[in-house]
Amino acid sequence: MRLGPAVPSGLSKTGCIVLPAALFIALMLASAGVAIWPRMAAPGAAILCGGGEVIYESHGASYRPGEYTVTRTLYCQTGEGKDARRDEITLQAAGLSFLLYSVVVFLLLQFVVRPLLRRRVSRTLEAVRGAAPAGLDATASAADLGAILGRVSEAVKRGAARVEVHDLTPGAPGDDDVAQRLAQLRELRDQGLITAQDYDAKKAEILSRL
Repeated sequence: MRLGPAVPSGLSKTGCIVLPAALFIALMLASAGVAIWPRMAAPGAAILCGGGEVIYESHGASYRPGEYTVTRTLYCQTGEGKDARRDEITLQAAGLSFLLYSVVVFLLLQFVVRPLLRRRVSRTLEAVRGAAPAGLDATASAADLGAILGRVSEAVKRGAARVEVHDLTPGAPGDDDVAQRLAQLRELRDQGLITAQDYDAKKAEILSRL
């Protein structure tokens, strides 16, 4: 039963992958980033402070031997002389910077990183398909090979065929013995263990390695 309209795949990927990733990266920048380098909160601090001056202060303290903590504090200073006023804006600046970073990182992931990754994956898949034997579909070839192995396994269990193990490592003695492998394949076809289509597909695969 359909409960509601289907969500387009593009929006689904954006909501499940891109948006959470953007929020996580922005959170790291606005929290750990600000703790390490207070000026990471500069975008939010500049908006909050307006025409005032943003002041960054760091205070270090050691409460136990071998332990040293540093506190980062941001202030917005406005006015001059006796009218000067200094307000702490650390949390507000970090929060606003988080929102700004979320938007920027989301746009980068959605319109720059994601298309690049998609093109790279597409090229990789094309390269894999190009490595398959000419005239054969990679998925179909894998399915045919599975069917062949299944029938051969049944024949071995009935005692109607025997299996010989050959070392296919490059440079091994049996690597160049294509004629023997084709003869064994032909024998399986003549015995009715595999179909003519299976024989042609496996033959093309063997010859493609030459």
